[in-house]
Amino acid sequence: MAGRLDSFTLIRAGLLIDGRGGPPLERAAVLVRGSSILAVGPEHEIAAPESAHAQTLDFSDRTVMPGMVDCHTHHNGFGDGRAGDDLAALSDETLTLQSARNARASLFTGVTTIRENGPKNATMLRLRDAVRQGVTVGPRMVLCGRPVSIIGGHMSYFGSVVTGPVEGRAMVRQLVKEGADYIKITATGGSTRTSYPLLPSFDVDELTAIAGEARKFGLLTAAHCTSTQGIVNSLDAGVDMIIHCIFREPDGRFDFKDDVADRLAERGAFVNPTLHVLRSRIWAALRNHGEAALTTAARRRMDEDERAFETAIEHTRRLIERGANVITGSDSSWGDYPLGNAVYETECLLMAGMPAMDAVMSVTSKAAKAIGVDETVGSIEPGKEADLIAVEGNPVENLDALWAVTDVMADGRLVERGSQESISATRQLRPASS
Repeated sequence: MAGRLDSFTLIRAGLLIDGRGGPPLERAAVLVRGSSILAVGPEHEIAAPESAHAQTLDFSDRTVMPGMVDCHTHHNGFGDGRAGDDLAALSDETLTLQSARNARASLFTGVTTIRENGPKNATMLRLRDAVRQGVTVGPRMVLCGRPVSIIGGHMSYFGSVVTGPVEGRAMVRQLVKEGADYIKITATGGSTRTSYPLLPSFDVDELTAIAGEARKFGLLTAAHCTSTQGIVNSLDAGVDMIIHCIFREPDGRFDFKDDVADRLAERGAFVNPTLHVLRSRIWAALRNHGEAALTTAARRRMDEDERAFETAIEHTRRLIERGANVITGSDSSWGDYPLGNAVYETECLLMAGMPAMDAVMSVTSKAAKAIGVDETVGSIEPGKEADLIAVEGNPVENLDALWAVTDVMADGRLVERGSQESISATRQLRPASS
């Protein structure tokens, strides 16, 4: 351990984006000691101690920035269109192995921290144990254990069903015992076949009990909300993050509510709109069938998805204009959205009018703050962990630079990522007709 603490790495950057919102710094350097950032600044001001042996990493032709933070992942998934109901039928061992595969894809593409939003049973807890023991590699993990659901509700098949405030509090205590870092609540139905996505699931007293018990243990909460009433109930209960944040009425109408949006902004609750997961389904339909070969039913569903996606972009734009804390959370590998593609969600935030630097921060420092790890990661500052990436180009000028990750550093160590060909294979390709 002493050797590790005494080791220094000097990183030279042609451009440095520290994730704090200021302009990029040209010809910069970062000094790392062990796993921690020791100093950051202009290249001529940063050097290792004279008596120390320092490894030098020369990224003077690239941009160095914080490792990306994906606030919404489903590592159990395959990203091949199968429903969560079908995932739940697989064994925990199979899902843990698939999660390990996804974790490598996350890390190798520059996502150094993830927040998992609902796996089956203890699959991700066991994977985190394996990463910590050096059995496999993966990003930092902020885990909920299992999502808290009603009987038959969204994701109830993953093993965390409660009824009433007393059972809600008891489940929070159980998840804390198992090692959960935060509490995920399905406040409405969703894609689960037995659930009702346009209706709230928990009553406000149940949500309040769950959120209050989480706060008692110092844990954040996040609520899946695919209807307006679910958003309102979650705000009433004091939930910290609204996931999806879909303004939709019980009859299926999309109806943006200014007063609810203002409440979100005033409360400072984080909003994770999960925009690309809709677009990924459209892309999958085009890629698998081709527009000309779509059946009438498939064409109708794709038209509905396209309208829903356009509405979601517009509603997110209005949330951003009102000052809501909108951040990147991919929702992959749910549905047709494979892990390793978080950049598409940030791209959608740009489409919704988010300024370029804010978009970069939405997947770095703001995302880290949203999940409670901003004292450790999310920006390049002295005292924080050295989770960094080097990319070709400037993502503030062209977000596509985030697809051109050349190097990943986690815990102050460069990650062995394999061939560029294998890394590139994780990217979900945009259909030519989209």
